[in-house]
Order: sequence, then structure tokens, then C-alpha cells
Amino acid sequence: MKRLFTLAIFAFLALHGYAQKGFTIGANVMPLNTNIINQNTWGNGREYDYKPTYNISFGVDVGYNITDHMGISTGYWFTNLGQQYLDSYSGSDWERTLTLKYNMIPLMIRFNGTESKINLLGGAGIVLANLQEAEQEWLRDGQQYSEIIVNPITTDAFDLGATDVTERFNDSDIFVAAELGARFLFGEKLFLDATLDFGYGLTDINHEDWQIPNGSGVYDPSHNAYAGFRLSLAYVLFGGE
Repeated sequence: MKRLFTLAIFAFLALHGYAQKGFTIGANVMPLNTNIINQNTWGNGREYDYKPTYNISFGVDVGYNITDHMGISTGYWFTNLGQQYLDSYSGSDWERTLTLKYNMIPLMIRFNGTESKINLLGGAGIVLANLQEAEQEWLRDGQQYSEIIVNPITTDAFDLGATDVTERFNDSDIFVAAELGARFLFGEKLFLDATLDFGYGLTDINHEDWQIPNGSGVYDPSHNAYAGFRLSLAYVLFGGE
């Protein structure tokens, strides 16, 4: 993952000589609907019902406007992903929440109009994600759930309902991403981007030691996915004439 981050930075800097139309910097916030496609309950033999899950992302954006209509952008985001679950069985109500905290670097090509104060904006690219921490809250009738079972892959005993589950996930992910929205111009230098953002993780988020088959004896890779509404306020530091 460190190699990918290094290549991303060099690729961005390599475009400096071709992107003097305008250098921009800004800040963003993005409420998210997040999902983990194919849940992993680590050997308890039951798949819970999915619950709509909402998280938050925020960070900084930097970019170059190569032409009036096309540019590139990157940044550094602090993003929470994950999934909530609920179920009722064995006479109890069960709730489970997984929160995956990532540092993310987007690498996007963006296109925008320039004919008015409000213009169409779209983009596509990838997002490199580095996992910082994974937390779990697993409740049975509102109380913390704990059960010691054996990992069939490592043969080690573990707490199914542990709070810190970082070791059970891979430390990186790569998303294919797209955005569509509008750019609002406030004078020559200041603008606000309002976009619907979508991302799908291409890699299995589960560490190989935790790729445990479900109750049917089948293992399905788990993938991150998100959809959010991002507001990014940015300023053209130089260029753009």
C-alpha cells in the first residue's frame, strides 16, 4: 500500500508542468451511506439482517485545472465506512455495528462547464484507502456480547464480540469512484462543488486469516461500498486566467 501511495503522489506532481491553468485548494465534508457487501460473522454460523448505515467523511482537496473544462484532483480524507446489522433469534435482540476508519487519497479526473455561475460537474477515478482502525459493537439485548470460539483457519481462540477488530481486516483497499453534481462560482477565485459521490472497493477487506466460511460452508469476499453527498469549498490560489 505504501508503494501505491508513493506512486500516486509522484503521478500527481508529474502533472504540475501541464496544469498551470489553476491550482486549487479546499476543504470538504461528506455524509455517507455505507455498506459492506457480503458480511463476515467469523464463524458464528448466522448472517444478520442489514440495517441502513450512515457515516461521515471530511478532509482537504487539492487540484489543477488543466483547461477551463478539465482538471485533476486529489486530497486527503478521513472517512468512516462500515455496516450495521440487526436480528432476533434465541429469544434475544441482536445488534452489530462495524466501523472501519480509513485515510483516503482520491485520484480523479474532473470535467465541468464554465458558461454560468452554476455549472455541471462530473468526475471518475480511483481512491486509495489505508485502514487505521476497525471497531465493533455487538450487543445482545442491549448488553455487550462476548463469546470465545476458535478460528478454524488459525486454530486460535478469540472473542467473537471483541471491540477492537483491526487485525481481522486488510490494511488497504482500492475504490473505483465516480461523482456527479454542480459547481457554484462565487467570483473568479472561490467556488463550491456539490456532488453525489459513489465508490466500490475492488479488494476483499477481510484478512486472509479471517476469511471464514459462512454457515453454508461458503466464503464470500467482503467489499466496501459507499454513496455520499459531498460539499467542497475551494479557492484558486494561482492561475485560472
